[in-house]
Amino acid sequence: MKDEIEIPIQKVEDFVAANIRRDNYSQIRDLQALEFNTAIASRLLAKGTNHVKCDKCGKEFSVEAESNKDLVKCPDCR
Repeated sequence: MKDEIEIPIQKVEDFVAANIRRDNYSQIRDLQALEFNTAIASRLLAKGTNHVKCDKCGKEFSVEAESNKDLVKCPDCR
């Protein structure tokens, strides 16, 4: 019967492998966060502009102000 508790000591190679895994994980997480941030930013920009279809040529153009939705002709057709 043993009265002592044995605690396994990690090898130096295990510390190196753990550091490499952490670095890889942080790089993947940073790239994913960058993608999410760009998607959110583009969605917010798209939400601020309104697209209206021209009655004359059918081309879509963006109208920034809400009051300009009454204009149904694109700048090329005016």
